[in-house]
Amino acid sequence: MNRLLVVDFETTGSHPRQGDSIIQIGAVAIDDGQITECFSTLIHPGQDIPPFITQLTGITNEMVADAPTLEEVFPQFLRLLDGRVFVAHNASFDLQFLQEALLSQGYYAFDGYVLDTVELSRLLLPMQNSYRLGELASELAIEHDNPHQADSDALATAQLFLHLLDILQQLPLVTIQRLQMLVSSFRSDIHVLLRQMEMEKLTELPELGAESAEENTQLWDIYRQLAIKKRKEKLKASFQRPEGDLVRAKAFGEQLEKLMDEQGQIQVSMSGFQRREAQEAMMHAVFDAMQDGVHLLVEAGTGTGKSLAYLLPGIIWAHQNREQLVVSTNTIQLQEQLFHKEIATLQQSLPFAFTASTLKGRGNYLCLRKFEQALEEPVEGSSQEMRLAKGQLLTWLTQTETGDVEELSMPPSGQLLWQQVKSDTSSCLNRACPWFSRCYYFQAKERAKEADVLIVNHALLISDLQAENRILPPYEVAIIDEAHHLEDAATQHLGKQLTTTQLLFLLDRASVEDGGAIARFAAELESWQPAVAQELSAHLSECKKLSASLREKAQQWTQFLFAWASQRAEETTDAGRETVRYRVASFTGKHEKIRKVTKKLLDGMTAFALHLEQMVQSIPQEEKPPFSIRSLQTDLLGLVKEWQQMMELLHFFLLVQDEEYVYWMEVESRAARKQVHLSAALLNVADSLQEPLFSQKRSLIMTSATLTVKNSFSYVMSRFGLDKLPAERVRTLSLPSPFHYEEQGLLLIPSDFPAPGKENDQAYLDAIVQGCVDIVVASKGRTLILFTSHSMLRLVYQAMKERLAEEAEPYTLFGHGIDSNNRSKLVRLFRTMERSVLLGTSSFWEGVDIQGEWLSSLVIVRLPFTPPNHPVYQGRAESLKAEGKNAFMSLSLPQAVILFKQGVGRLIRHHLDRGVVVVFDTRVVESRYGRSFLQSLPPFQVETGSWATLRERIAPFLSMQSLSDS
Repeated sequence: MNRLLVVDFETTGSHPRQGDSIIQIGAVAIDDGQITECFSTLIHPGQDIPPFITQLTGITNEMVADAPTLEEVFPQFLRLLDGRVFVAHNASFDLQFLQEALLSQGYYAFDGYVLDTVELSRLLLPMQNSYRLGELASELAIEHDNPHQADSDALATAQLFLHLLDILQQLPLVTIQRLQMLVSSFRSDIHVLLRQMEMEKLTELPELGAESAEENTQLWDIYRQLAIKKRKEKLKASFQRPEGDLVRAKAFGEQLEKLMDEQGQIQVSMSGFQRREAQEAMMHAVFDAMQDGVHLLVEAGTGTGKSLAYLLPGIIWAHQNREQLVVSTNTIQLQEQLFHKEIATLQQSLPFAFTASTLKGRGNYLCLRKFEQALEEPVEGSSQEMRLAKGQLLTWLTQTETGDVEELSMPPSGQLLWQQVKSDTSSCLNRACPWFSRCYYFQAKERAKEADVLIVNHALLISDLQAENRILPPYEVAIIDEAHHLEDAATQHLGKQLTTTQLLFLLDRASVEDGGAIARFAAELESWQPAVAQELSAHLSECKKLSASLREKAQQWTQFLFAWASQRAEETTDAGRETVRYRVASFTGKHEKIRKVTKKLLDGMTAFALHLEQMVQSIPQEEKPPFSIRSLQTDLLGLVKEWQQMMELLHFFLLVQDEEYVYWMEVESRAARKQVHLSAALLNVADSLQEPLFSQKRSLIMTSATLTVKNSFSYVMSRFGLDKLPAERVRTLSLPSPFHYEEQGLLLIPSDFPAPGKENDQAYLDAIVQGCVDIVVASKGRTLILFTSHSMLRLVYQAMKERLAEEAEPYTLFGHGIDSNNRSKLVRLFRTMERSVLLGTSSFWEGVDIQGEWLSSLVIVRLPFTPPNHPVYQGRAESLKAEGKNAFMSLSLPQAVILFKQGVGRLIRHHLDRGVVVVFDTRVVESRYGRSFLQSLPPFQVETGSWATLRERIAPFLSMQSLSDS
C-alpha cells in the first residue's frame, strides 16, 4: 500500500445509475508517503448542472461548456490509477461514480484496494467533533482553499491521509494488532493497511535501539496487552497544609490593584483586557463574603466578566486560608471552558502557583477492566459500528490522560458500548482490580482531592449532597455559577427517572445466550471447577426459561404504558415529547392491567435475580478464582444490583405513591420506537439544598446574569431555602452591565398584534410568520427567533420558508429539531452562512453566544411561561395554593421573567454589538404583570405602536454606527 491515488469527484447529484455525471476530477498521487503528482480537470457532463450543485461547488454551466468529455480525459486518469490504492473521503460515493464511468466507457470494474479517510479518521481521531473534510482540515491546519471543488478536496484529503498515516506509524504494535482484529469487516480495506503496518513494526523490533525503546516506554504504559498514554505526575496541592500559620498576606484591595494596574500581570496575560468598575466591585464582594463567612447572591449583567470576578478573589482567599475552592457550573461544557481558559490565564497571572482539576460523575470515566473484557467478546456477530466504537476506544487510550467520555465522538452504538464499559460503584473491584493503579476515575478523585481549585458541575454537587459528601473532598467555600439553574439541577438529580428502553436494555445485558457475560461466566467456572457443573446448569436452565417470558412481559408492559400515556398526553416540553401527570390510583378499573402486568414482571424479575445470584455465588469460598472469573463475577454482581434497583424503580413508579413527589410520563408519539419515560420530582427541593448546603458551609457565592425579578432576589432566595437562614448570613449584590443599551439596543413591541393564541389560530400564526419575515428581510437574515413550543417552531419554519423563497435574495433557515438537534452545529452553520435565520426552543434561550454582526435581530414569539399543565409546575403550584400563596405570582411569573431575561441577553454580547429585540407577545404591555418583564431588562430604547410603523425602524437602526464604536 505504498502507491495510492487520492480521488475526489464533483458530480451533478448522488445517483450515477439514475443519470448523474462527473463534472470535475481531482486526483493526487502518493508514493512512499510523499505527494508526487496532482491531476485535475473540469468535465462536460452532457447535461445542465443543477442550481444547488452550482451553489455548493461554484461550478457553473459556463465553466464546463468547453471542458473535455469524460471519454477524452479518462485514459489519462486511469493511467494514474493503475496499480494504486483508491483513496477518498467517503469512498463509497466516489467509488460508485468510478465504477459506473468504467462500465459506461467499456472498461472492467476497479478491483483494487480501497481506503476511506472518513472511516480512518473516525478510527484514529476519536476526539474530533466532526468528520466532514472542511472541519477536519480546519482542526488539523490543512490548507483547503476551495471546499467542494475536486482539486482542493483531493489535495486536502491527501494531506489528511498522510496525517492519519503518521498517527498509525506512531501507534504501538500492540494497538495495531488489537485494531486489526476489529476492522476485518469494514467497508474499506483498512485491515490490509494495518497488516502492512504490523509487518513493518515487527521487522523493526530486532533493530530497536535503546533510545527508541526508551522513547516508547516514555509514551506508552503497556499492560495486559493494552497500550495507554502515560499520564502526568500527580497534582501536589500548594494551598493545603496539614499545620502551620495562615499565609500572611497584603490586604485584598492592595493585591488586586497590583494585579490590575497597567503593569499588572492581568493586563499582561489577557490581551485587550479593560478594567471594569462592576467587575472589581464583584471581586471585593466575593472576597469579603468568604472572609466574613456569609453567602452571597450576585447578579452580574452581560459583559461584567463574572468568571474572572469570582475566580480571582476566590483563589486568593483560598490561598491565604489554605482551603480548597470548589467551583460549580451548570454544564460540562462550561466546566471545560473554565478549566482550559480562565483557570489557565490565572495560573499565568497570579503571583503564586496553584493547581486545578475537574471532576465529573463516575459514569463519565472508562473502566479499563470492563473494556479489556469487552475486547475479549467474540468479534463475529457484532455490528461494524460496535467494532468501530471498540477501535475508537483502543486508539483513544493512546491519546487520553483522563478517560473522560466527553472527549469522544462515538457512533450511536458507541453509546451502548459506553454503558457496558463505564466506571460504576456496583461492579468495581477497587484495590483487588489489576487496573486499580491506572484507574481513570480513582485518579480523577485523587487529583480532585489534591487540587487547590476543583471545578465540578451542578449535577455532581447535588449528587454529593445525596451521597452525604462521599463524592467530593470536604469543602467550606464554593462558587455556584449559573446559579439560576441550581433548583432545576436539584429537581432532576434528587428525583427519579426510568424509561421502558432502560428496562429492555437491562434485559439484553442479562442475556443468557452464548457469548454473553452469564454464559461465559458459567462456561469458565465449569471449566475451572467441574464439581459445580450440575448446579450451574440447573440455574442457567432456569434463567433461560425465565428470560424469554421476561422479555415478552416487558414488551407487553411497554405497550400498555404507551397506550395509556399517549391517549392522555399533551405537549408541555419542546423536546418533541408529550406529557401526562399521573397518580398510582389512576390505574384502576379497566387500567388495572398496568398494575397487574407490573406485578407479573416484578415476580419474573425476582425469580431470575434469585437464580442469577445463586449462580454467581457458586464459586467455592475456599478457592481463589482466576482473574477472568473474578472479573465476570464482579460484573454479574453489578448486574444483580442494577436489576434490584430497576425492580425498586418499577415498584416506586407504578405500585406505591410517595406524596413528596409528583409523577408523570412522557411519550414521543412521532418517534418510530414506542417508548415511555417515567419521572418523579420532589415537590420541595429547598429543604434538600438549605440543610446540607447553605446551613453547613462557610460561604457559598451564587452568581448568574439572571437572579432578580424586578430588581429583587426574593424569588431565588425562597427557592433555595435561603430565606430560612438568619438575614445576616446572606448578602446580595446586583451589578448592571457595562454596555450602553440605550444606544446599542432597540426593543420593539407591536401593539396591534393578535393576542397569543393557539397554534391552530390561523390569524395569529399568519401575523407571527409575516412579522418574522419582515424582520428577517430588514435585518438581511442575521436573526434568532425564540419559541416556547416545538410544534409552533415547525409551523412557522415551514411558512417562513415558503414566503422567503419569493424574495429576490436567498435566505437559509436553520430549525432546531428540523435541520439538526445539535445546538452547537446549528449555531456554527448560522455563523457561516449569509442571510441565515436560526429558529430555536428552550436550549437557545440561554448559553448561545453570537457576537458581532452575525446576529442583529432577536425575536421572542411569546413570553416563556411554563405550560400550566407541566407536571412539576402543577404539583408545586398546588403546594403553594395549599399554603395560601398565589402560584402565578410566586412561581410562574418569576420563572418566566428569568428565562425572558436570558433570552433577551442573547443579543448584545459585546460593547460593539448593536441589535433589535422584537416581542410579539402583547401581554408584555397590556397585562397587569407585563411590567415585571420590562422592569427586569437592561435600559433598552423601548418603542410600541403599530407593526407597520415599528418594522420601518429596524433597517435604519441596524445601519447606524454605535456610539461605542465611533
